[in-house]
Amino acid sequence: MTGETYESWVAGRDPDTGQPRGRLRTNERAVRFVEVVVNGSKTWSLAAAVHPDVAAAYDTAQDRAAAEIIGWLAGHATTRVGPRGGQVQVPAEVLEAVTVRHDTSRAGDPHRHLHLHLQINARVFAAGKWRGLHTVGVRDFLAAINGIGHATVACDPQFRTALAAHGYTLDATGEILELAAYVGPFSARAAQIGRNLDRYERDWMAAHPGEFPGPALRRAWDARAWADGRPDKITPRSRADLTVRWRAELAALGYRDPDRPVQLSPTPIGVLDRDHVVDQMLTRLAAGRSAWNAADLRGEAERLLAAAGVVAGAAVRGELAEDLTARALARCLPLLARDGVPEHVRAWTSPAVLEVEADLAARSPPAAATTVQMPTSGRTGRPAWRGWMPGRAPPRPRSPGTGRWWWWRARPVPARPPPWERLVD
Repeated sequence: MTGETYESWVAGRDPDTGQPRGRLRTNERAVRFVEVVVNGSKTWSLAAAVHPDVAAAYDTAQDRAAAEIIGWLAGHATTRVGPRGGQVQVPAEVLEAVTVRHDTSRAGDPHRHLHLHLQINARVFAAGKWRGLHTVGVRDFLAAINGIGHATVACDPQFRTALAAHGYTLDATGEILELAAYVGPFSARAAQIGRNLDRYERDWMAAHPGEFPGPALRRAWDARAWADGRPDKITPRSRADLTVRWRAELAALGYRDPDRPVQLSPTPIGVLDRDHVVDQMLTRLAAGRSAWNAADLRGEAERLLAAAGVVAGAAVRGELAEDLTARALARCLPLLARDGVPEHVRAWTSPAVLEVEADLAARSPPAAATTVQMPTSGRTGRPAWRGWMPGRAPPRPRSPGTGRWWWWRARPVPARPPPWERLVD
């Protein structure tokens, strides 16, 4: 694909004919594609910079990872059909993607990665025409996407064989132990983000003595730190020139290749205790949230397989990950008692989570019930809006005497129900 045809494709047109694919949005908020980055440990990039055969195996493994991610999404991505307010999700029949390979970070450090651009907006074919990919669903699949990408490379036989031939060993997180000490000097971008985070926390603590930032605030800081002072892309240089520079910098830091190769001793799939792995999957998920979807389970399965030292081809590893996901899902309980729940919705939990919540509820003092009169329309006498949450101030009239109410993100209630009262615990 040339630069010109790529631009046409991103704009929502057929790259060969230039014809628009469905109804195109042209406003500034129109989403052109979903981007997934296939990358890995910085130590992998350093090893690739030192050894050409490792670089070739790493590039090939990343290509396999991109293909696996695209294949998985092709079986799970959806679009929406039907009128506004009555849309249903249907599977996407055609999903297109483009990969763009980069060797460096924006700061010029070694960082081999693929940008995987998934075509969206009106470019997913389903129900007879090109439509918009359901991007919320893709976002909720990120755990599976990231897990598949990581495990495909970490468990790749050719990549792991190339590393072992040069004396490299991996820990449970995938870091190459012999290169881990040299990551810092090659992580200018990560250091910049870390300095930003330290500054935000220092300023916030000074303005809020005796308080501690919560997880939501820290997530906001993460996003802000990533964008704050983000450098422009560097002037492109040849891979050969960059490799010479990085090797010289490693040598100056005192790096020397391991003396001898190591024996690659992967964990045989047959010795894995699958029930124990499922226990780990559910425990890890429950430590961070009380509800999840099947993609979250798949992501945990992939990461645990990589951490366990499994080395296997994509088909074998994928089949094992699917089996673990199915076993874990069979031990979960649904939170929504209805059919047709979209796959991306986090509507599953575990008995252990429910037991903890029941225990917390039993330990909490009972709350007094209060009857709250919901605001009604002066014109119809019916409830004007829903979405009024306990603990929030009542909605305010838009203008005195109009009987019209407004609240951020509220949604109109259908006109049929009579006035009602809501019991708030």
